[in-house]
Amino acid sequence: MALLNHNSEKEKQKKKLLNRGPKVEVSNKVNRNDLDSYDQKKFRKMKEPEITTVVTEPVNIRVDNHIRNNISSLITMGFAESQKEMVDIMVDMYVETLEESEYKRYLDLVQIYEDKDVRRANKRKGN
Repeated sequence: MALLNHNSEKEKQKKKLLNRGPKVEVSNKVNRNDLDSYDQKKFRKMKEPEITTVVTEPVNIRVDNHIRNNISSLITMGFAESQKEMVDIMVDMYVETLEESEYKRYLDLVQIYEDKDVRRANKRKGN
């Protein structure tokens, strides 16, 4: 039983106390009445939100190895410089084959997704 003595003096001496640094004290206290009396219109003019209309951010598209190999082969043949450029070319080629009604619907859907990206980016910024 003597081996299970966990409260020995040796263990207490081994533990070092953490130094928390200097005590933090508040130098300027703000009263709620000070905030209420502040000119809110002036504050809003100073902090005009910057509204973005177009957002470009890197994303990934999951494809299988066969599609990736087809794209890589076309790049190797010199049709594009990068996978991004090759996919852009292929999408443009496909969009050119759409009928007028399908093309209009396509443009509307693209605009919806673009607006969604802008809203999400503005939300991340806090605007």
